[in-house]
Amino acid sequence: MKSGMALLLCTGLALKACGGAMTPEESAALATSEAALSSCGEWVGWSDTGLERCMASSICGTTWVCEPRLTADAAPSLDEGPQQRPPVCPSGQVAVPYTNLGMMRYQFQYRACYDDAGNYTHTEYQYRNYASSCISC
Repeated sequence: MKSGMALLLCTGLALKACGGAMTPEESAALATSEAALSSCGEWVGWSDTGLERCMASSICGTTWVCEPRLTADAAPSLDEGPQQRPPVCPSGQVAVPYTNLGMMRYQFQYRACYDDAGNYTHTEYQYRNYASSCISC
């Protein structure tokens, strides 16, 4: 990449990131510079990385546990997943929801990018995880 193009791109990105206003000319120059940087092909289908990790997964449901009363800040909340009816707890205890654990597998996909002359410039990657099983781990 030419140094002038790099400076223009970096300046434009810094201004956009900091919320500074760009003139219409700067915006057009930035768009032209970004377009000249690369065009990328289609994403290649998801591939398994082979990595697994045991972690909480809303897909695996929720378990309610009776615990001594907690302050509101210390108790976990249910932001995702199905709401379940909490159990009736003994006096002095409160029902607390915990997201169940599951084995998560990681996947990635990539695409190759090229400049206007058709020369390879870089590869872009995306990653995601998914619950492969909802077992206690």
